Amino acid sequence: MKRTILILSLVFLSWTLMTGCQKDTSAPLSDEELAQMSIQEELLNEDNAYLADWGIDDGSEENMYNGFSTFGGQAFPKLMDSENQVVRFGRIIKKRFPRSLLIQHVAPDTFMVTVERVLLGNFITMMKTDTSQKDSFLIYRKPLKHVVRRRAIFVKNTNNEEISENPRKRWKLSAISLSRGESRPVSTVEIHKIIVISQSGDTLVFQNPMYDFLNIPDDIPTFVRGEEVKVVALVSNTTSNPVVDPETGATETVLLHFGIDRQHHGRKQFEYKGIDPETGYAIYQGGWTIHEPANRPFHAVVDVIDNGTIYEGDEQTYPYNSATWGCPYRVVLSK
Repeated sequence: MKRTILILSLVFLSWTLMTGCQKDTSAPLSDEELAQMSIQEELLNEDNAYLADWGIDDGSEENMYNGFSTFGGQAFPKLMDSENQVVRFGRIIKKRFPRSLLIQHVAPDTFMVTVERVLLGNFITMMKTDTSQKDSFLIYRKPLKHVVRRRAIFVKNTNNEEISENPRKRWKLSAISLSRGESRPVSTVEIHKIIVISQSGDTLVFQNPMYDFLNIPDDIPTFVRGEEVKVVALVSNTTSNPVVDPETGATETVLLHFGIDRQHHGRKQFEYKGIDPETGYAIYQGGWTIHEPANRPFHAVVDVIDNGTIYEGDEQTYPYNSATWGCPYRVVLSK
């Protein structure tokens, strides 16, 4: 009997110690925990257009041509007739991993968050090899891994009404950087500078995407519906196996993805303009006409792809190799 009582006492003592060490889940959350929950909720929201990070996804093999756009009717372009001619290329993203967050409390009223997303899929090239057969293609599919990073700044929300309705709204997204993406594990192409010139006279220069912060909404680039926007990119490529365009001498291809949100996407190709004499970087120029609906944010992405990725089928010697910078913008009816 004494032995039984002793065993029961030991069991009770062990249970008491275990439960005493466990965190009281019914205790109210601290301000720090509420802040982190608020930030996570905002940054993991796939519907926030300012945070779009999937803009390089062509979505379908039928969309893999320059001039594709969901803004108005676009005729499917005529296939080229020359042998060994690439007539389509692009990406199909099969998996978007959830965004990973590194949250830092940098000041009493400010959090800085580094946001990273990994994209997995295939880079696809369709090449016409038989001119006698209209629909005869050689198709290469290379595995791709593309990592997109940006920074976000959160500050305390001073709207007491919002906070009373939802305590998680104590912190709000105040500013974001541009996004910077690159292929993994190989990335020999690099973007050094982007210049954006609008028809209405605005000029924007970006040189450090992770530190070029845009306050929301005041610093978000704004374009008038119907105006033309010119984009200039300075890039370099250190590949040991360059594939040189015989007509231009370029070793990479540069695309512009624009009008990006959850429903829309457009794509155009830049023109190679030669080498900048001061920096030695390759200069590319492109742009687009604003047809996007007004009063909503979109994203634009400058996308540099090594020519070997596109024109060579050997994925060992010429793996997926790309670099991207992305920026949100807004469309208005007038300024």
